[in-house]
Amino acid sequence: MHSGNEWWSTFFSGLAAESLSRLYPEEYTRAEARFLLEAFGPARPLRVLDVPCGTGRLALELAAGGIDVTGVDLTGAFIEEARAGAARRGLPAAFERRDMRDLPPSWEGSFDGACCFGNSFGYLSDEGNIAFLAAVGRSLRPGGKFVLDVPLVAETLRDNLVANSWHRIGDILMLRSAGYRPEEGRAVTEYTFIRGERIERKEASYRIYTYRQLLELLGEAGFGRIEGKGSLSGEPFAWGSRALHIIAVR
Repeated sequence: MHSGNEWWSTFFSGLAAESLSRLYPEEYTRAEARFLLEAFGPARPLRVLDVPCGTGRLALELAAGGIDVTGVDLTGAFIEEARAGAARRGLPAAFERRDMRDLPPSWEGSFDGACCFGNSFGYLSDEGNIAFLAAVGRSLRPGGKFVLDVPLVAETLRDNLVANSWHRIGDILMLRSAGYRPEEGRAVTEYTFIRGERIERKEASYRIYTYRQLLELLGEAGFGRIEGKGSLSGEPFAWGSRALHIIAVR
């Protein structure tokens, strides 16, 4: 099913994968989970789809709150780590390795909510991104909510796309060098990961949409009653917001 520049199919390995496993502080994951639970609403029990789920950090936090969670990710090592975490903590979470666009027909109308967090949207071509949104839409019951985290959107790009920055993640140093290619409508970030004498370089590419374009894509995928939040605190998305969290109803 892959086409074009499939950077995401090999990016999440080696030091990059180790860095991602440790990137988000626990308090931030808890804040994201609280935001999601408020967005999904008070009805319980909930069955929630987390796609792509990475190492399961957010799925496991939701499961710890009594939510029945299914996580999907293409990276096998992440799925193994997520499953181990669920087993170790005795949590009601299942994890499957599959393409984010390839959700099985048996899941149609099965979930009360879905989420895509962790800067995980926009990897694909326009066709791939709409295929992903449509697959998520099919998996939701009527009235189900999809919460989409899009930190890199046109209205936030100038403030969020830092040209060069260093980060220490445990014993790994990460250098980010980012830029925008207007002819492609994509932000491209070159990463250098360093641990001692070991150095790994990788590149990531994200499709940049305007907020209005995202609303159109979600509408095409069957979503309505769409609203944007400018942070985890829940204020409406506006010019100058540092983040975008979209809540869309199937």
